[in-house]
Amino acid sequence: MSAEWQEGVRRRLADWVDSGLGTGWVVAVSGGGDSVGLLRVLHRFGPELGLRLSVAHLDHGVRGEAGREDARFVAELAGTLDLPVDLGQWSPSRAGHFEADARGARYAWLAEVAQARGASVVAVGHTRDDQAETILHRIVRGTGPRGLAGIPSRRPLAAGITLARPFLKVAREEVRGLLGALGQPYRDDASNNDQSRTRARIRHDLLPKLAAEYNPKVAEALVRLGELAAASDRSDRRRVLEMVRVATIEANSAEVSLDRAALGRFSRFHRTEVLRFAWRRAGWPEASMSAERWRRLADLVRQADARSLVFGGIEILFAPETLVLRRRAGSVGTDCPPVPEVPVPLELPGSVPWGDGRVVTTLDPDAPRDETLDLDRLVAPLSVRAPLPGDRFQPLGMGEQTTPLNDFFRGRRVPREARGRIPLVCDRLGIVWVVGHRIAHRVRLTAPTGRTVGLRWEADAAGAGVVVERGCD
Repeated sequence: MSAEWQEGVRRRLADWVDSGLGTGWVVAVSGGGDSVGLLRVLHRFGPELGLRLSVAHLDHGVRGEAGREDARFVAELAGTLDLPVDLGQWSPSRAGHFEADARGARYAWLAEVAQARGASVVAVGHTRDDQAETILHRIVRGTGPRGLAGIPSRRPLAAGITLARPFLKVAREEVRGLLGALGQPYRDDASNNDQSRTRARIRHDLLPKLAAEYNPKVAEALVRLGELAAASDRSDRRRVLEMVRVATIEANSAEVSLDRAALGRFSRFHRTEVLRFAWRRAGWPEASMSAERWRRLADLVRQADARSLVFGGIEILFAPETLVLRRRAGSVGTDCPPVPEVPVPLELPGSVPWGDGRVVTTLDPDAPRDETLDLDRLVAPLSVRAPLPGDRFQPLGMGEQTTPLNDFFRGRRVPREARGRIPLVCDRLGIVWVVGHRIAHRVRLTAPTGRTVGLRWEADAAGAGVVVERGCD
């Protein structure tokens, strides 16, 4: 293990530890080559750097016996390396959302494991190839300068916990070479070749085609683009912060006053960035703020005859010299009606109006649904209510563990100001669905022939919907 890239990883780890990242590390290991390679490298350098390692593996519940074999493989590998291991299981509960739901469940569970282990870092095995695939995926889907920066090498995962990617500058081929040299086996996940998934098509079809027909080094070019975009974004963020300082007259969680003339001197892009920053700093939810609304607001700053309006419950007042953004008292606004203050009974089948939409239940197996519950595991009656202080939740995939609802929201990156409006479907024993996020583990469907309840969220045509997890890789 003397290759240059491995020494680069060691230096990166040392820099992170020296900067105060912490020495308690949970290593997420799927059993695939990248994560197994990461574990072997961390195990080698761990003693030198004072790292306290443990292993975590989550079975996503879609591969049957192969998934159980993955878990056994990871447990045996951890035992061989004399490391503690945590094994978890999650099951998808709605069709068409597997990748996003699995990612959210995985990171939430890893944060729980880190908290239980007293660790401050969760390490995952994303490589340079993953970075190239992510950037290309975002280009195809549509993105801005910040999206071109790709996956960050580090980001907050939960309170006091950092998600770290030590292999982000390492090619997958180099990791495979290391495993071959060590004689270290790893697992192959056939679902990674499932061409029904966009990411698999990018990896196995689009990127190879671009490399064969246009640029053999297209992956390296994409990664360089990401590095340049990230550097540009860091520089521009400093510039935006200075613009915020210049334009801000007053700012708190209820009201933001901005100097309209100062804003008007900025480019449209920077006006939008300053407005976004001011909005976020106030802690206001962004669910109703589409890209088109941000552009419209930035344009109105320069229009002398701009009229006041309401976006997402925030009044936007155009005075001759100032732009005032003010949270409406008692509600989130005309486009987000107030939510009920007491639990509302939910019939089977039935619906409950909530804010700018409604929670719907159905017993019809062919009716559209976001989530499916086991009817026999519910303890009637059902109701819909707002979150309360001290609420705890047993997220799907966590087994019998419960977590404070606020910690769950933090892990899903739900803005603090939006949490109180998210409807909770409850039975007599507690929360069974955090709408837009996840069902409780105890009401999951365990047998395909069981009696089921379908749940779905219906947003009004003009509504913004409930606030869901911020997209992240």
